[in-house]
Amino acid sequence: MFPELTKLGPLAVSPLGFGTLSISPLQSSLAAEQGAELLCYAWDKGINFWDTAEIYENYPVLRAAVRRLQGLPVIASKTYAYTAEQAAAAVDKARRELGIDCLDIMLLHEQTAQTLPGHREALDWLATAREKGVIRAVGVSTHSVACVLAAADYPEIDVIHPLYNMEGVGIHDGSCEDMATAIAAAKAKGKGIYAMKVLGGGTLYRHAQAAINHVRSQPWFDCAVIGMSTTAEIDCNVALFQGHAPDARTLLQVQGRRRFLHRADWCQGCGNCVQACGQGALGLEQGQVQVRHELCVLCGYCSRHCELMCLKII
Repeated sequence: MFPELTKLGPLAVSPLGFGTLSISPLQSSLAAEQGAELLCYAWDKGINFWDTAEIYENYPVLRAAVRRLQGLPVIASKTYAYTAEQAAAAVDKARRELGIDCLDIMLLHEQTAQTLPGHREALDWLATAREKGVIRAVGVSTHSVACVLAAADYPEIDVIHPLYNMEGVGIHDGSCEDMATAIAAAKAKGKGIYAMKVLGGGTLYRHAQAAINHVRSQPWFDCAVIGMSTTAEIDCNVALFQGHAPDARTLLQVQGRRRFLHRADWCQGCGNCVQACGQGALGLEQGQVQVRHELCVLCGYCSRHCELMCLKII
């Protein structure tokens, strides 16, 4: 159990959150009851913060878990809405399908400094919904240094969810150091921060302890979310976030689990990853990347060349 919760904007959360992309149709496609069991297990270990998104299509999984709990988790969702009507529909859908009266956080999904002004109408609607008690906090998620800096100047935004890891895997417009500087500036302006892709979309799994310790040591750190799909992964990550070494058996289970390179459906076939793969494990077919798993060595180098983070080791 986590002895203390941390402050994320107006909310109290565990320093480790559950990134539920890992139990969505986009990745492991667990049945609702299986996913709910994992979320409840994580809850019992002290993880009270769950991160999801409309695109993950896993609200029924979270709802099934919520029904089993004595208390309520802190839930963050994300939307691509850019109009007031779209934002209203996204929030209503989340509340209805999650079976909750008030959504804790709604974020504008995958923003850049260029797209954020175009979502102004949705942002204004979310700010009004917060004042009415429909949601508790407004935020943005981003892979961009420039967007973190831009979002820091929006008074409507309570929480920023930036991509950050010790090797800068997936950052669109700068290095790990650039992103850390931008996040620190946003934190100084009062924004809550919770990091994504701490393990680089799975590419840093061989160095999980170093990667987690690096993020936890950041002065701006409030919370980070990590995707998990087994109880052993939950146990391992909880131990690491508490500053302990996982027990040998748990570590062996996590490191020994069969992993593979997953290509997400939103791949646009740019081909950058194909050129970067020294194993010849990637190719383009029908406008998207295909993985030759028999040739893949799970080095993760390809993901560093994918701006859309379509490639993950899971």
